[in-house]
Amino acid sequence: MNRKEMLRLTSLMTGATILAGFKPLFREISQDEQSEIKPFRINFDKDQIRDLYRRIDAMKWPKIPFETGWQAGTNDGVLRELVNYWRHEYDWFSIQENLNQLDHFHATIEGENLHFVWYKDQRNEQNFPILLLHGWPSSFHEFSDAAPYIVNGMGKKQGFNLVVPSLPGFVFSDAPQKSGIHIGKIAERLHSLMQKLGYDHYAVHGGDWGSTIAVELARKFPDSIVGLHYVAVSTGKLPEKSEDETEQQYIERFKKFNAQGKAYFNILATKPQTIAYAHQDSPVGFLSWILEKYWSWTDHKQDLWETLDRDDVLTTAMLYWLSGSVLSSSRIYYETIRMLPEDWTSGQVTVPTGYSNFPKDFLSPPPTLANPDLTAKLEYYQEMPKGGHFPALEEPELWAKELVTFFSMLK
Repeated sequence: MNRKEMLRLTSLMTGATILAGFKPLFREISQDEQSEIKPFRINFDKDQIRDLYRRIDAMKWPKIPFETGWQAGTNDGVLRELVNYWRHEYDWFSIQENLNQLDHFHATIEGENLHFVWYKDQRNEQNFPILLLHGWPSSFHEFSDAAPYIVNGMGKKQGFNLVVPSLPGFVFSDAPQKSGIHIGKIAERLHSLMQKLGYDHYAVHGGDWGSTIAVELARKFPDSIVGLHYVAVSTGKLPEKSEDETEQQYIERFKKFNAQGKAYFNILATKPQTIAYAHQDSPVGFLSWILEKYWSWTDHKQDLWETLDRDDVLTTAMLYWLSGSVLSSSRIYYETIRMLPEDWTSGQVTVPTGYSNFPKDFLSPPPTLANPDLTAKLEYYQEMPKGGHFPALEEPELWAKELVTFFSMLK
């Protein structure tokens, strides 16, 4: 059994008592609520994997007249090596078996299935709950390596229960059957999920879109959210220049992102359906699409695989592609960019807030440049020594320690 398998297995076996500073806010789930929560199992079969292999083998590679590395997009050599590994060494059925060691569920919310993974200690189900929210291109799997650290507790700090949903339209959550399911509506569905699980009070953490949704939850339901933690936060109005070195570094990083790295956002926010046909049809095409994001958004040196595990990147691609959610997951951009002013929950965040700033995340301004409404109750801030946009994947123990530290502070 390797390190990852041990970590994931111990998350199901080890528990902790509720923190002394927290009230036991768990209540019994009613029969009606129980009827809307059903176990779920990942079950892709050999025919689907054979179809994947057929499409990989049929890939018509573009001609690259000269090498440009990552400058013009995905590095051809890195992609070809990864695809070869995917086709001949990556073992989906082993991955699927490991993922099924976790407790997966479907909850019926507004008539649609919302998938989530529930990490809890069967001997003490009143450990305090944290709702963990992913973004794009990510999934519940982003937290798989880090979750056991939080469930088990770290050092002398007690553990937590975790609810890790797939956002609506992502992997095993149903694609919304109507338009208008933006981050405000997603926040409402996630709050309904927590209530169905008996968690009338809970903490929330997010990165990428998960951060935006976490903020929305804190604004909409301040009486239920006991604490908010994020690793990405929107900026206020940025100055052209700053005398402060940290601020100036971020301003330059953000300008570079807007100039060179935002094309994907513009496509997904305006015409997500156009490109989805190509990405859902071609697994290699979709892998290329997200691989470039892992390269651009993570904290790494020359070799990306010194920071990330190839299996994690491929598993993310598999979850999207096999579930057929390439388009439905990207609609979060399209729907949110069309939110009307009255759809947004405005005003300052009023719940205790923590912010862990990982240096290579393009969405991690110093607090002085962040939207002041989102840092109004900032009680914990930490500049991290390393890590990027996917810290739970890149630095699972470091990321987990930040969450345990902040949420353990709350009384």
